[in-house]
Amino acid sequence: MNIFLSYQFNALVRIVVACALVVFLVLLSVTPIYLPGYPQVAPNFLLMAVFFWAVHRSELLPAVMVFFVGLLQDILVGMPLGFSAIILILIRALAVSQKRVFLGKSFLMLWWGFGLVAFLAAFGLWILTIIYNQIFLDPRPILFQASLTIVMFPVVSWFFAWLNLKIFSKN
Repeated sequence: MNIFLSYQFNALVRIVVACALVVFLVLLSVTPIYLPGYPQVAPNFLLMAVFFWAVHRSELLPAVMVFFVGLLQDILVGMPLGFSAIILILIRALAVSQKRVFLGKSFLMLWWGFGLVAFLAAFGLWILTIIYNQIFLDPRPILFQASLTIVMFPVVSWFFAWLNLKIFSKN
């Protein structure tokens, strides 16, 4: 019984730490940096985290947590509630369903898959925003944001891989 409780506590702590990291990344994404136009093209750290953890350790980031963190991002950015949550839930489901494709392959395969996902997420968010505002929006800022997110992915995923090895490993 004692070993079982220890295992359950350990699993709970891992989930809490992973979720706290994701919330920190949302806060990092909305931290004001005084560069002209930066808020419109800031890299989407939350998308990187959701994709990485969905592929490598989906149990650490449950879909319910992804939904609530997406709502938090919508609130902090000032988007209509649910836009980010919908996109992130779909991205998580896609990444979890394609986990076998990415695991055990080279990093370039993972990066390519993330690039595709980042552009799909950007396109989905752009379409939702057009439908909501009923006005055509310039796609260049969201394409630049997706490109910057893709370029930043290797650095961020290296950090996540280090965390996975050092903190979240089951040993």
